Amino acid sequence: MKQDSARLLAAKALMRCEKSGYSNLVLASMLQKSGLSARDRAFASRIVYGTVERQLTLDARLAPFLKQPLNTMMPELRAVLRSGLYQILYMDSVPTSAAVNEAVQLTRALGKGSASGFVNAVLRKASQAQWQPEAKTEEEQLSQLYSVGLPVVKLLKAAYPDKIEALLQESFTQPKLTIRVNTLKTTAKELAVSLSADGVKVSETGLLNALVLEDAGDITRLPQFTQGLFHVQGLASQLCVAALGVKPGDRVLDACAAPGGKTATIAQTLCGQGSLSACELHPARVKLIETLIARIGAQNVTARAQDAAVFDPAIGEMDKVLCDVPCSGLGTLAKKPDIRYKDLQDLPKLIKIQGAILDTAAQYLVPGGSLVYSTCTINPKENELVVQEFLRTHPEFTATDTGIAGFGEQKLGAFCLFFPQGGQDGFFIARLTRAEKSAPASFK
Repeated sequence: MKQDSARLLAAKALMRCEKSGYSNLVLASMLQKSGLSARDRAFASRIVYGTVERQLTLDARLAPFLKQPLNTMMPELRAVLRSGLYQILYMDSVPTSAAVNEAVQLTRALGKGSASGFVNAVLRKASQAQWQPEAKTEEEQLSQLYSVGLPVVKLLKAAYPDKIEALLQESFTQPKLTIRVNTLKTTAKELAVSLSADGVKVSETGLLNALVLEDAGDITRLPQFTQGLFHVQGLASQLCVAALGVKPGDRVLDACAAPGGKTATIAQTLCGQGSLSACELHPARVKLIETLIARIGAQNVTARAQDAAVFDPAIGEMDKVLCDVPCSGLGTLAKKPDIRYKDLQDLPKLIKIQGAILDTAAQYLVPGGSLVYSTCTINPKENELVVQEFLRTHPEFTATDTGIAGFGEQKLGAFCLFFPQGGQDGFFIARLTRAEKSAPASFK
């Protein structure tokens, strides 16, 4: 009965996702109000994320058994058919007969009982049929096989023709839960022992103070979390901070800071010395940064609402600047399934914003200072091409070695590109240094 409630919540979440955006935000809001047990919350989450992740494949497998296109059907039926077939094909713990029967019950619970026979028949036929993509082009075939929209497939195939299928396959790898040890309060060894005692499996990443957790459950309920002994931060994000080379006493700017993971790691590296300004475009997200900084007990950190593409002389001069700019997120398909279906129409506008942020951030940097430009995408137009254009128009800056090695990086001259691998995101890092004797920045 409880799993029935989980399935009903999952179906409603899928319908809401079609109207109002990202699955993680929709699901988090609904689970918070659901009253479901931890096990049922996990069950519902698996259905929602899995159905979104495999949507194009599910739709292609359902299509031969439908008299009308799936996108013209009632949203309740779309949610039931997709989530039911997902359970049959991809959840070994759910027998086919159970998935079909529960889908029929779910159809009735959603007020569409007259379609219960239709749902029963379609799911049984779709689950038994042999399937091959019906596609005219290689891109269309890849799109159906790996459930990634054509615009994303075409972009990745153009950029990496020899890696395209491996990249798409990697998008189904289970993301790793990586954390950053709060060195202001504990050590990696002490935290690992404490978490292990509570039944959490802990492993090292190769990066100092970066750990991977398994079997952690709801980490916000762990005492180590509430005590501020760690915060969640992907390996990519931590490597960006490592490349910045912050030292105690530095004046540092985190130009695009929310939700605050990079800010927290920089603050810990400063050890209460120097200063850190964390800027975020949206005022509501500034509170996320402030909450995290308070939990970890960092000092000398100022969070503020500020458009990173607009220069503000009140921010002052900086020794180090981190520009982890907004991007297409194509290195995070495994973690953020909604990105699979981006139409990329706004990409030219986004690239202009990235260039503007980099240009603006550089104006805060003192001679001899360093800046890191980073993204969580593997799109060359958002990565090396943005940086190369900046270097062309700013001769006082040079690309210098990131200091990052041993994490599967691909060297692009001085730049580092990381393809998605083993549950870690794909991302890009460039470290730029301003000449010691360069003229003062010409503020715009």
